[in-house]
Amino acid sequence: MNNKRIYFIFGLVFLCFSGIALAQETTDQLPKVCVSGIMYDAENSLAVVNGESVKQGEVINGIKITNISESAVSLEYKGQSFERRIGESCPAAPIFSKQTSSITKIISSNKSVKIPSRTSYTKKKNLRIPPEESLLLLTLFVIAFLFYFYTSLCLHKIANKTKTPFAWFAWLPILNVLLTLMIARKPFWWFILLLIPLANIVFMIIIWMEIARLRDKPEWLGVLMMLPVVNLVITGYLAFSS
Repeated sequence: MNNKRIYFIFGLVFLCFSGIALAQETTDQLPKVCVSGIMYDAENSLAVVNGESVKQGEVINGIKITNISESAVSLEYKGQSFERRIGESCPAAPIFSKQTSSITKIISSNKSVKIPSRTSYTKKKNLRIPPEESLLLLTLFVIAFLFYFYTSLCLHKIANKTKTPFAWFAWLPILNVLLTLMIARKPFWWFILLLIPLANIVFMIIIWMEIARLRDKPEWLGVLMMLPVVNLVITGYLAFSS
């Protein structure tokens, strides 16, 4: 082969590799730029570049924003012009691009989904209660209502049989406690004693022992009033027995 041709081929290969190396060096000199969001408007567009909101013509970290399009931002750095598309060179996270018209685009992994703008950012959570929980809540409400109705009725009956005035207090919260004191012939300031933890158990026993005595029943029934379920039976016994 002619020496000139060999030199020509070697020169051409050298130029190709030099061009590639130069292009690579030029690319490596460009700063890292992440365009994570675009609010596109024909007159006044905004972009989120490296976590900061910028407009066309502004400079951030020596990088000038020359143009903002719907999906990319044109930049200039030390006389070199380049472009970054939305989401390019950014951490893996949802990227938001919004037009100020009626369409918002959520762009992630090179996929676009169109949803209504403005109102789309506020989604109402589904507050629907599962049927099982609804049934449980309804059952608990019915049980609580029946318990309150039963105890109020028994207290109303006991007040009538002990000839205590204001028997209707039995149907109202707090007033029913005052009626219990009135039936036991205790002063109202005992209400404060009933607010003291642990001590209130002793005073409740004394109150119900006095009520049992007024109904001509054994006073020890007042002690049993502290037992769950049993107290319901005793309350009914004091209310409806002769």
